Amino acid sequence: MSFRNDNQDSSPVNPVLPRIERSALNGILSTSSTFLSERNLLRLFRWETRKLDRLLEADESYDVFQVIKIPRVIGVSESNRNWSVLMVIDHLCLVIEDCRKAIVSLSDGVEPRGEIDLSLYAPNPDVGFEVLGRFEQTTQGFCLDIQTAMKRETVFSGPARFSHPCFGSMNAKNWLAFAALHQAIHRRQVQKIIVMLGIT
Repeated sequence: MSFRNDNQDSSPVNPVLPRIERSALNGILSTSSTFLSERNLLRLFRWETRKLDRLLEADESYDVFQVIKIPRVIGVSESNRNWSVLMVIDHLCLVIEDCRKAIVSLSDGVEPRGEIDLSLYAPNPDVGFEVLGRFEQTTQGFCLDIQTAMKRETVFSGPARFSHPCFGSMNAKNWLAFAALHQAIHRRQVQKIIVMLGIT
């Protein structure tokens, strides 16, 4: 499995987060990985997903296609402030799927090849309603595969690692903690978009 596609044109993206913010998020990842079990981390991911689902259930009340500039959300770089709800969901689908691949591979002791190209996860304005169904399938597939890995008693805290561009070398459990945190960050982003659209 490779996360790099050298033949694909990359969209300009600046993923840099403020140093203090990056350190704080790193601390959250480290703490949650240390003190929470894999099962509880998966529960957190599901909890945040359910919150997103409830926000999406009200999609007839606002324009899911409207791109809007919102105040910066902690965990999202300054260059990425113009999003629609569907653009966020598309981004989540990409990240969740690659987190799933990384976690399953690392828990089996296999380190993914290549490195992450963050430009491949940049906001895509050309998304349609079909992304909502893809989000449901992607989150369900993630939870199912992580549950299967836990039942096989694979090693989530083993030596196999894969590097994140902002948070460094991480094992399978770290990546599971990241998936839950990432879901929470973008759930807050969706909430801010809806508020800015005049929906409370």
